[in-house]
Amino acid sequence: MALLEVRDLHTAFTTPAGTVNAVNGVSFNLERGKVLGIVGESGSGKSVTAYSIMQILEKNGKIVSGSVKLDGQELVDAGEKVMKTVRGNKISIIFQDPMTSLNPTYTIGHQLMEAIMLHTPRNKKEAWDRAVEMLRLVNVNEPEKRMKQYPFEFSGGMRQRVMIAMALACEPDILIADEPTTALDVTIQAQILELMQSLQKELGMAIIMITHDLGVVAQMCDEVIVMYAGSI
Repeated sequence: MALLEVRDLHTAFTTPAGTVNAVNGVSFNLERGKVLGIVGESGSGKSVTAYSIMQILEKNGKIVSGSVKLDGQELVDAGEKVMKTVRGNKISIIFQDPMTSLNPTYTIGHQLMEAIMLHTPRNKKEAWDRAVEMLRLVNVNEPEKRMKQYPFEFSGGMRQRVMIAMALACEPDILIADEPTTALDVTIQAQILELMQSLQKELGMAIIMITHDLGVVAQMCDEVIVMYAGSI
């Protein structure tokens, strides 16, 4: 059985100009330990597909019909209580821009620990240890010192490593990477992709890689789906 089964997914947004059908009948399977690439031009529905799976759509967006099954469990209409146990624990996401994803007013350590304590039964001391361990795993130097720093003290590549550490802290079965290297320069991109590949092998998780870049797909993905105008 596939780890994730998406069947005939339709997602729409209500706007002043009318209804926008952003995802039109998307279906795919994701196997355990595999990397699935989703490619397509801007506005083709790649990110909305990912946000629909995690049910983190804007207020004016909703899943109109279709099915999303994780390990056989239906997530569409499962309710927010169920989704809170799924997000972070079973499915995590890395967003495009690490600068807007991290809160500038809190330390890196505070934000990592908050995510860990929210999704696992660890106490403050255990969450600190886990956060330091995760920063070390994603090759952030001097992790204990870095825990006390703020996002503006990190480079773009380092912030993206923090986002990966946060996404992986609860050992999810699926990692959704929504254009995780878009805002980074080419050498840092290569490092981040290499890091994700080695972590995937080490942790055995499945990855959905959303990207414009066919070079990334060629390097990373076992399968690829191409989206255009909300359809595959």
